[in-house]
Amino acid sequence: MRTIPGGFGNNMHQAQVITYGIDGALAEHLRELAQAQRFWLRETSQFAPCQSLLFSSPGVFVMVLGRDLERELALLEQLHACLPKTPVFAIGEADHPALAGLAWELGVTFALFPPTPVEVLTELIVKLLPIRAP
Repeated sequence: MRTIPGGFGNNMHQAQVITYGIDGALAEHLRELAQAQRFWLRETSQFAPCQSLLFSSPGVFVMVLGRDLERELALLEQLHACLPKTPVFAIGEADHPALAGLAWELGVTFALFPPTPVEVLTELIVKLLPIRAP
């Protein structure tokens, strides 16, 4: 698990984004956004640590769908049951309307699948997080 502090001060009141299975250019882009917008970015690619992070009341939860569907869908179901007001982004790596529909049924706030550009994700995160001015 990797934690990227986005700013200074008491992190108890600082907005945070938890990611599961995000890597590559998107992960780097989210790290830069965390620094610029001053929020905590908590990254994990393992299921068990991700489950424990859910109880830290994330401001936003972002995950990739399609690598281990059984676990990913169980995680979405658990997240929606425990924290139904938490904005959840499910990102697909390929156009898959049925999987996007299932994600919607499991309570995701946004299902971003091609052809929707993933850059939309950062715009939405900034709008949804209660980010304090520096």
